[in-house]
Amino acid sequence: MRLALISDIHGNLPALEAIWEDIRKNGIDKIYNLGDSLYGPLWPEETARFLIGQSVESILGNGDEDLITKEVKNTNLEYTYRELSPKSIEWLHALRPSIIWDEWTLFHASPGSLTDYLLEKIENGTVRIKSVKEIRGCIQHISTRFIACGHSHVARIVSCEEQVMINAGSVGLPAYRDDDPPHAMETFSPMATYVAVDDTTITIRKIPYDYEKSAKRALKNDRPDWHDWLMTGRVNQIDSE
Repeated sequence: MRLALISDIHGNLPALEAIWEDIRKNGIDKIYNLGDSLYGPLWPEETARFLIGQSVESILGNGDEDLITKEVKNTNLEYTYRELSPKSIEWLHALRPSIIWDEWTLFHASPGSLTDYLLEKIENGTVRIKSVKEIRGCIQHISTRFIACGHSHVARIVSCEEQVMINAGSVGLPAYRDDDPPHAMETFSPMATYVAVDDTTITIRKIPYDYEKSAKRALKNDRPDWHDWLMTGRVNQIDSE
């Protein structure tokens, strides 16, 4: 069986359509969406319709939970609230926080948390990969061979003894800044990302798409920061040059 792991679409419909075409061409049998599907200044309702129409098996992300609870207030969430139909909101409410299937455990961020990174840690504003001991502490109650997550937007494959951790990266947002704690995640490319898995290989796939269209949409909705992240895959292009 060939499996696709997608995550962190963030309402970026053109990116989703591009990776979907690649998935179709590669004869993938099963697709899991690891959360944060709609949140952002792009096309949340259209993305929800796509996922619902394709019956994509999806799980709950932190952005999805914020849309459900409405406990967090910011411009992105307010925009997304306005755009979503009752059917799409109902779809969000039905999302599960995790899925266990065959040799797989899947969740958005880490076991028991929608916001803690599984593989990364932040030290003085710098993103670092956790030690094997730290990772083992996070997954000590998980017995499946494969563990899949998203949330950090950076695709990674990390082996830890007999288990393999896979971060699916981000379909729709290749960089972002977070203030709690202050740090930046960057992929250094505007391409859409997903992970393909078969019996012998795990492949991080980077797919070109019309990212300028998505960046212009973000700018139209008063998010110049998202515009730059979508165009470059960097949080601050000037500082990165």
